[in-house]
Amino acid sequence: MINLLFAGNNKVFDGMLISLLSITKHTKEKINAYCLTMDLREVNPKFIPISNAQAMFLEQILKEGNQENTLELIDLTDMFKAEMLDSVNMRNHFTPYAMLRLFADKLPQIPDKIIYLDTDTIINNDLSELYNVDVENFELACVKDIYNWTSPSRWRIKDYFNSGVLLLNMKKIRETGMFERARKLCHDKKMLYPDQDVLNKTVKYKKILPEKFNSKDKYYPEIVVHHFCNVRKNNNFFYRIKPWETDLVKTKMSAYNDILDKFEEKKKEFSAS
Repeated sequence: MINLLFAGNNKVFDGMLISLLSITKHTKEKINAYCLTMDLREVNPKFIPISNAQAMFLEQILKEGNQENTLELIDLTDMFKAEMLDSVNMRNHFTPYAMLRLFADKLPQIPDKIIYLDTDTIINNDLSELYNVDVENFELACVKDIYNWTSPSRWRIKDYFNSGVLLLNMKKIRETGMFERARKLCHDKKMLYPDQDVLNKTVKYKKILPEKFNSKDKYYPEIVVHHFCNVRKNNNFFYRIKPWETDLVKTKMSAYNDILDKFEEKKKEFSAS
């Protein structure tokens, strides 16, 4: 069994659809997925939660790979507002949804071991290779970030990591209070990338993984998780391609053509339902 964690608003539907299609292609083991969302339209009218219809469709995608697969949608609106509505990071480069994962320790249904994935990820090999990494003595396992030079505050952090793919030991995180400290810091201290910077600042026990578990640029066959946070068009640092920009992805790499074709087919199916 593999446990997965996603988070976002209704706009992450396309990314989750691609990610789940790629997971079911490569991973036959039972998957329990959890998706955190919230309604923050009082902050921004665009902050609409993932709908039940979207969640049900995504669960059906999982079940096409294995009928035992599940997806649970968890609404954290009240919990987030109570703790973070007056956070100094509510208006930032990223939406507040990036901080939702920091509430996972407060949710009894979240299991002791779980993979967190950003919704701009495509799985290229069996995800159990990542899930089976031993993290018993660590709060999390992660891959180093390739752009830690962009902020001087990161230079002082040994092995500064990217937070888009994380293998979380929730049992140890609950014991150490890591996420609780992270939420407090996110509430009080303004940060450029609050979700990623705060995890790097508060983690005490981290395991550094090979790059293939969070590959952020070019394609190669050994990739397990391809994270489209730095895949660029024409080597333009400021123009990053996302998986749902299917034509652009296909110009960069052909390995995902079948998944992207199926994504477009399934998206039409959802729109027509």
